[in-house]
Amino acid sequence: MSLHDLPIHLRSCFLYCSLYPKDYKIRRKLISKLWIAEGFVEDRGDGTTMEVAEYYLTELTQGSLLQVTERNTCGRARTFVMHDLVGEATSIIAKLEKFGIAYSGCGITQVTHEARHLSIQRGAQSLHSLSSSRLRSFILFDTEVPSRWIYDVLSHFRLLRVLCLRFTNIEQVPGMVTELYNLRYVDFSNTNVKHIPASFRKLTNLQVLDLRFTYVQELPCEINLLTSFTLLAPAAAPCLLQLHSRPWKMQNRSRQCRAQVLQKRRWYRCRPCYNICHLKNLQALGIIQANKNLVSHLGNMTLMRSLAIMKVRQSYIAELWSSLTKMPNLSRLLISACDMDEILNLNMLEALPNLKLLWMAGKLEGGMLPPLFAEFENLTWLKLDWSDLKKDTISSFSHMLNLVDLRLFGAYGGQQVTFCIGWFRKLKTLQLADMEHLTQIEMEEQKMVSLHVLELSSLRNLKSVPEGIKYITTLNNMFLIDMSIEFIERLQGSDNHIVQHVRNIHKFGPSDSQAVNNSISSEFLAQKYGPGAIKSVPTK
Repeated sequence: MSLHDLPIHLRSCFLYCSLYPKDYKIRRKLISKLWIAEGFVEDRGDGTTMEVAEYYLTELTQGSLLQVTERNTCGRARTFVMHDLVGEATSIIAKLEKFGIAYSGCGITQVTHEARHLSIQRGAQSLHSLSSSRLRSFILFDTEVPSRWIYDVLSHFRLLRVLCLRFTNIEQVPGMVTELYNLRYVDFSNTNVKHIPASFRKLTNLQVLDLRFTYVQELPCEINLLTSFTLLAPAAAPCLLQLHSRPWKMQNRSRQCRAQVLQKRRWYRCRPCYNICHLKNLQALGIIQANKNLVSHLGNMTLMRSLAIMKVRQSYIAELWSSLTKMPNLSRLLISACDMDEILNLNMLEALPNLKLLWMAGKLEGGMLPPLFAEFENLTWLKLDWSDLKKDTISSFSHMLNLVDLRLFGAYGGQQVTFCIGWFRKLKTLQLADMEHLTQIEMEEQKMVSLHVLELSSLRNLKSVPEGIKYITTLNNMFLIDMSIEFIERLQGSDNHIVQHVRNIHKFGPSDSQAVNNSISSEFLAQKYGPGAIKSVPTK
């Protein structure tokens, strides 16, 4: 398929991809949101605009105009790139047709009023003139540009719909932003922004506000006036990277001390007023701090698909779950208890049938999985943190035939876990961490026939390499973090034959915590934003 063969809606979407740097991994979810904000995506009535946008991506890949570079554990396309020659040709066409300019520090010194979309990849300060009165998109990849330069140029962009300043050096919201009344998409993620002004209420067309990995801890109540919102992503602390990927157990500390540190450091919770629940078009919300008013009104958001809620107390559970059952499209859910001693009783609650991703952090009543877990047959991703389960949990998940990613962090207090034949045939990633009493992992032959990644972390009483690993011929990567000296010695000695087939074995000791954290940050940010966008997460 050639560019000239594309229908108008696909042509605009494809030209938009030329704004990205060479070899940049374009993320499916991000580009879909940008297309929607620009008005490129048709409302077909038989699905959400996100679903239509993702169908556009499928058409472009089938026509070989975009190439899939990464897939998630479910096999779904995660990132795309343009072939070098296709990208160069598309950039030229976009410029000739006055569609957009991707500035890379050379070739021009000014952007005229005719440009509609602009990305600056580097050398922003060498542009002497940015006077485009028709500009709809401003995407800044140059992370070294001074914040003053950013504040100054925004005054020229009165018709802006998309403003992307992720990873830049700004510490406050540019004052001009709240005068850009056409804004639909604003991205301040991975900046040092600490405050969202009440004047944001003037941005009545705003659909997406991304504040992830910033220091915004409270949203103004005026935010509930922005009824066009479909996605609101409040701030998460850098330590979320550890929760998302791998934990790091603090050595020589009591359990109570570890709990206090984890609660203090893991999250910057965003405190909303309960009126945020008036945003009935909202489809994604996270990470938000629970309170009684919030959980009782969440049910108003019937279009919700993704929700992350922190600081949950047992007294909130009944109302919270009642609200969740009113969200028929909910597929991603993160619930975290208010502390490591809060016990969550989910025993009398009904299942959420369309849930595909579940992250539950908190003790479970009776040290057992609640009955509703038996109905989570559609789950593909499951993570349990400090659940304090009393019996082998693995059999409780064995009915989850679609599970591709299982992560158990401090979830089990027993001595043995067993993986039996026929279980988890689709499982690709398994992480077992911070189970201080675990002494044995039994893996029967022909069990996890699709496993690619195995991580064992802070299992200090596991002294030998699980024999069953030798049967997992698909295993490409093992991560061993803070394991016992005996375990590592046997891995390198008498048990080495068990892992001969594993392509990559990564070992980190107690003194490597910073290296692990750096590795996690880079890996996470690269997956979220693509190469070229990796920058240290904000530091207070």
